[in-house]
Amino acid sequence: MEVAVTTDVGSAQRHNEDGWCADQLHRNVTLLAIADGFGRCNGTPASTIVLETVRESVRRQLQRATPPRSLTGTDVRSLLIDAFSQAGDRLLRLSGGTPDHVAAASSCTVVLVVSTQAFIAHIGDSRAYLLRRGELVQLTTDEAIVPDLVVSRGGMQRSGGRGARPLLTRALGLDDESVVPKITHYTLHAHDALVFCTDGVYRALSFSDLEQVVRCRDQRAEWVTDRIVALARSAGSVDNATVLLARDASEHGAPPVVPREPSRPRPHLANAPLALLIGAIAFIISLMWTADTKLYLATDGAGRVTLYSGSPATVFGVPLHIARTTFAITDGSLPVSVREELHQGMTVLSPASAARIVSQWQAKARH
Repeated sequence: MEVAVTTDVGSAQRHNEDGWCADQLHRNVTLLAIADGFGRCNGTPASTIVLETVRESVRRQLQRATPPRSLTGTDVRSLLIDAFSQAGDRLLRLSGGTPDHVAAASSCTVVLVVSTQAFIAHIGDSRAYLLRRGELVQLTTDEAIVPDLVVSRGGMQRSGGRGARPLLTRALGLDDESVVPKITHYTLHAHDALVFCTDGVYRALSFSDLEQVVRCRDQRAEWVTDRIVALARSAGSVDNATVLLARDASEHGAPPVVPREPSRPRPHLANAPLALLIGAIAFIISLMWTADTKLYLATDGAGRVTLYSGSPATVFGVPLHIARTTFAITDGSLPVSVREELHQGMTVLSPASAARIVSQWQAKARH
């Protein structure tokens, strides 16, 4: 799975209230999510609180199911409903909201990929799409009212104003009643891609423009997400804008290794140590995949800031880490002290924390 995210605060906003998550919770379970919130709790965006709560709730429930492949479709639906309920309750409690006063709220769109099965849980107006064989299909429906629609004799028409912000009809954190997400289920095919975006992107871009860009398989995933946000900006979007792209969504972790033509083995005792070495390396890698590994920021071979999971070390030339997300910023635009930390590996608590740190670096680099 190749994952890339581009997020931008927008010229009309002081803070980026969007959040995202791309985390492999088990060897064959990956959580992908995006959220767009308003309001903060002790400086933490509502979207971050929602995503971190959903992620930890799903992780805990997966740990109780051993192995996760024993989960049925009904189990996964219940798991996601419970995670959303916990996220809404936590956001309401931390924000101090009441039925008469909404202090913070957030949309949330989650795709939990279990092997080749994608379970979509959705509240609000962020979107998820499926790209299959060059055709883009929207998987979610917008739960919002667009106030710039006016009634005329010809029906509903746009008033022409860009400033009006859509009003959410459903969101997490609005009240103490559990909001049940809409859940749908799809079977992923080989080379399917999942695309997520907040309304700061899709309200400025036409569907055809979005589809045209995400079709670009000859470009790296981060080029695609950067391009989409850039097009939204050029089209007049001034709101927070976030795009997450997950290519080969049914392939968990790193892209699959292309098998080579095997050579004919020669029976010789000298091959035994080599076989043991290969077995040991495979065992180490399997541990890396199945265990909860740490997350850290570092740079790739081209100097781009990248989120890794695992350990910065290598064993017999085999890296004990995998790249999760490559950001659109290079170490050349960062202070020397930051570059030194990246060289050693800067530990982060979650993908959302990494995104916040990188967003701050990007903002400083632009100024």
